[in-house]
Amino acid sequence: MIDKETEFLNILQQNTELMMIVEEVSKLNLPHWYIAAGSVFQTVWNAQEGKPLMNEVHDIDLVYFDSHLSADESKIADKALENFLSVKFGYQFDVHNEAQMHLWHGTDRLPYTSCENAIERWIATVHAIGITQTQTGLRYFAPYGLDDIFSRTIRPLVHDDITREMYLAKAKKWQERFQGLTVLPWPDDKD
Repeated sequence: MIDKETEFLNILQQNTELMMIVEEVSKLNLPHWYIAAGSVFQTVWNAQEGKPLMNEVHDIDLVYFDSHLSADESKIADKALENFLSVKFGYQFDVHNEAQMHLWHGTDRLPYTSCENAIERWIATVHAIGITQTQTGLRYFAPYGLDDIFSRTIRPLVHDDITREMYLAKAKKWQERFQGLTVLPWPDDKD
């Protein structure tokens, strides 16, 4: 029996479009980067449904961490990367320097200390996933494991950066595009 980690990496490596994107991003020499969130976990869901692996992937999230860039420099660099990658691959790209994202949100959020710290503070456990290319191959970061991705369980991450409304809106979008999802309630909600 194949373990989840091996199965996860095998499925991702079968997504030739996503692997071409990973290869291209690895050439950009971005500091501490990940392709993250939807394009990663939705690849597994599409495989489970027997659909093309990029089916219903609406955008590609690319995050990196560069504390040497100011917020203004980050916005300019991120927009240039989004344009370059969107033209090259035909997908909408969302590129963000996580070192400056606490300012982008315009709130009192604590700054992220790394890309991993940012990913840990996203909306749901399935959403908190990233892949990167190293000299030894494809590597992933999944602080909450892979179980919820494979079981298609939407589980909220409750912390100061996320509201109930943000979680429910994201879960609704996923339910509109994928079948058989289990959406767990926000902790304060009654059954």
